[in-house]
Amino acid sequence: MLVDLKKMVAYICPVCSNISSKYVSVFNFSGRDKISLICPTHGCHETCVTLSAKGTKYKLNVECPLCGSNHSYTISQDSFWHKKLMTYKCPAAGMDIFFVGDRREVEKTLDENSDIYSDIIDEFEYEEDSAFSLLFSIIEQLHKIREENKIECKCGSNDIDINVANGNIILSCNKCGQAKVIEATEDTLTRLLNSKKVVIGN
Repeated sequence: MLVDLKKMVAYICPVCSNISSKYVSVFNFSGRDKISLICPTHGCHETCVTLSAKGTKYKLNVECPLCGSNHSYTISQDSFWHKKLMTYKCPAAGMDIFFVGDRREVEKTLDENSDIYSDIIDEFEYEEDSAFSLLFSIIEQLHKIREENKIECKCGSNDIDINVANGNIILSCNKCGQAKVIEATEDTLTRLLNSKKVVIGN
């Protein structure tokens, strides 16, 4: 069985917000124990991700473009080179920030997620930190509620997307298409912290 030891990785620059993708091969680690993934945007060149070889595992350090923290993940080398797709989330926002896998799978996932990143960045690029923190507190709480299957549509579906547009958070049902607009306010966060269920269509 032939194994293609070349994978596409994709990441988002925490400085200029550019989404980059490139191939990484097993030969990139030849003679070194760490490689750095740099933002290729002219004038930026920020180090966005470092991959370190630790025995039979790789350690990933990702500079998060969403919450601004550095997130660390560990993955076996076998999984890194053999799985078709793996994604890693910002634990605060609950959204994917690093992707690795086959080119087709990575590009498909990027297409599905790119809008929410650009919406968040566009809306809050010039806002105060408090507004940015409020947005992510609300998104974080919505993800917690969704993981408990407590966000649902009146049609009965729990297949719900969470997106951001025009400064608001949009919950949309993937089954029937109904949507609910949630304002990013302190009052909204308070209600969500005390909500047992969120229903689209009410």
